[in-house]
This record gives sequence, structure tokens and C-alpha cells, in this order.
Amino acid sequence: MKRLSRWARIASTGISFAVFGIGGLVLALLCFPVVRLVAKDARDREERAQYLVHLAFRFHVRVMEALGVLELSVGDGARLREAGGQLFVANHPTLLDVVLIGSLMPQLDCLVKSGAMRNPFMRGVARAAGYVPNDLGEAVVEAFVARLQEGRSLLLFPEGTRSMKGGELGAFHRGAAHVALRSGRPIRPLVITCIPQSLMRGQHWYDVPDRKMSFTIEVGEPIDPRKLARDDESRGVAARKLTAALRDFYQARLYDRAGRGAGDAIQGRDLQVGRRPDEDRVPFPR
Repeated sequence: MKRLSRWARIASTGISFAVFGIGGLVLALLCFPVVRLVAKDARDREERAQYLVHLAFRFHVRVMEALGVLELSVGDGARLREAGGQLFVANHPTLLDVVLIGSLMPQLDCLVKSGAMRNPFMRGVARAAGYVPNDLGEAVVEAFVARLQEGRSLLLFPEGTRSMKGGELGAFHRGAAHVALRSGRPIRPLVITCIPQSLMRGQHWYDVPDRKMSFTIEVGEPIDPRKLARDDESRGVAARKLTAALRDFYQARLYDRAGRGAGDAIQGRDLQVGRRPDEDRVPFPR
């Protein structure tokens, strides 16, 4: 019976991913050409396309819930839709993180791998929605700063890819910190957990857990990057400090939730990467 149940879960997961791929083609071939005809300008086209992506992601999540593949719980979800452009950062434990967050937000700009622009299932979506490829160097920061100033919301994963198998955080890149410091916008942290762990980096989609995946997305309080930067510091130094503080925030929150290292967490504050809590603390805003 357990073996039969496993095959049923594999089949359900495969069906859900097939639906996702077909949905991407439908958007690219049927929906986005209409958007290009009715849009007033490039920004209008991108935001209309992002809304369609949001509807597709929401439908995909509903399909996965109906098939028993996953369940989703969101804490303080109303914060996701607060007025004005918001800079969201999140940890990246699974393959589904973008889909889950996108299903909750009608407008969301993203950074995508340059390979997505060559993927037949993704390139039409990425181009129509105006997602930014990750191979543009400093222009990526400028593009995202401009979008935040236009009142658009943005999602970045500081790890740049999914977390390592086993759930450990990878190294954090400084792009999100540079965007925050350059724009002056606060960072809104999203903490994603998946129990049991699944769809991690290096894990095949058919390597399914023994029960449905239970996702939780916690929407945190905004973090003002200027509270971590001194006036006499270069932006590079400030970005390194902010990136270190962000990683330690996630390390502490995830350890707390997993019940590991709770005594060292200090409620997600005052930690530095690779250091003990009593060494050279960088104060994290309360």
C-alpha cells in the first residue's frame, strides 16, 4: 500500500508540473500576443503580463493542493499587498518558491537566470513580463531601482539559487543589498519553510516525500538598510554588512523554527556570518 501511495504521489507531482509547462505555453502563444496589442506602453504590457502570470501561478497552486501535492499557509499575507513598491527578499528552499509567492501577488518583478530566456517553456513568459536576466551586471541594480521608484514590487533571492540539499543556506550574494541601499527602500523579508523537505537543489522532482509538502511563508517586518550603514562607509562595505546581517537573520529564524540552535538565535538579530553570537556583532534593526 505504501508503494502504491508513493507512485500516486509521483503521478500527482508529474501531472502538476505538466500543467505548469502547458500553462506557460498557453500564456506565451495565446495570452501575451493579446496583451501586446492592448497595452499602452512597455510598463503597461509588463504589468498586464505579470498579472496573468499571477493568475497562472494561483491556478497551479490550486491544482497542486487539489492533487494532494502540497498545502500552503501564509502569515501576515496582507503585508504582501501594501501600497507602493516593496523590495522582498526570501530564502529559496524549493523549486516552487517563485510560484508560491507569485500566486499571492498580482504584480511582481523578478530576476531570472539567463538560461530562462532560451527555455521554450519560460522565455515567452520572462520576456513579456519584463523579468530581468541575471547576466547584465550593474545594470541589474539600476533596473530594479528604477522599478521600485515606479512603485513596482520586486522579489530577490540572495542565495541566487535553491538552498543546498539538507536545507542549509547557501552563500548570500550582495545584489539585494545593493538594490536596497541604492534605492533607500526597506527590505521586506519572507521566510519560507517546507516540511518535509522536497524539491531542493540536486533533488529530482520525482523524489517525493512520504506525505504532502506543507509550505509556510512568513512575511516579516520591514528592515531599513540605512540603519546598518554609516555615512562614512562606501556602498560596497555597507552592502557586505547588510548581506551578512540578512543571512544571519535567516539562519537564526530557520534554526529557531527547526528547533536547532535556538539559544544562539537572539530573535534573528546581532549575528554575523561565520561568527559566534559574542563576536563583532552587527546590530540588526528591531
